[in-house]
Amino acid sequence: MTTDTGTSRRRGGRPRREDAERRILHLLDTAAGIFIRDGYAGASIDRIAAEAGVGKPTIYTRFESKANLLKCVIEHMLNNRLVAIDDQIASRTAVGALKEQLANILTASVEPAFLGIFRLFLTEASKFPEIFAAFYATTEQQSKQLLLKQLARYPEFGSTRLPHDEIAGLLLGMASSVVMMASVQPGLRDMLSPEAEANRIVDVVLYGALARRDVRSKA
Repeated sequence: MTTDTGTSRRRGGRPRREDAERRILHLLDTAAGIFIRDGYAGASIDRIAAEAGVGKPTIYTRFESKANLLKCVIEHMLNNRLVAIDDQIASRTAVGALKEQLANILTASVEPAFLGIFRLFLTEASKFPEIFAAFYATTEQQSKQLLLKQLARYPEFGSTRLPHDEIAGLLLGMASSVVMMASVQPGLRDMLSPEAEANRIVDVVLYGALARRDVRSKA
């Protein structure tokens, strides 16, 4: 009887956990739309709670503050699109895998919803330091770590002329300029090829980061 009761509880509990996860994802999607539409200052927790169909205490219990909610919204957008180090990375060469990972980061970053949040960053980060902090935490802790793992994965990157952290920063900096242009120029996103941009960026950065003999050997 004890085993049956435990199984029943687990079976009964699983849908509740799944429902809770769906509600959180719906909340994050709703919050993203409101941040984009109303700006950071205009996106009140009251409005987010009302449009998401949850109570304010639920938001504060889960996210603590509007700033942390924004950070989680950004993470949610990227997590739905980013490919981790061994998941679906088809290339088995060092440079190819790095290009593929950066292309995936660019693909996630030029999604319409993320571009809307990026515009929020461009226009309001100077007034609200928490917006800058949310973007910095996301790019540093997620996108940059994915690139660092690729750099550490292959022996070809074992003796670079620049530290891996600096290489990853340069890659992301150039990728961010592409995202910025896509966010401010209507129609550019539709013409943009993340793969082509990633190839160009990686080639430029690695030309300066790899030892000259490595560059010649790959020519």
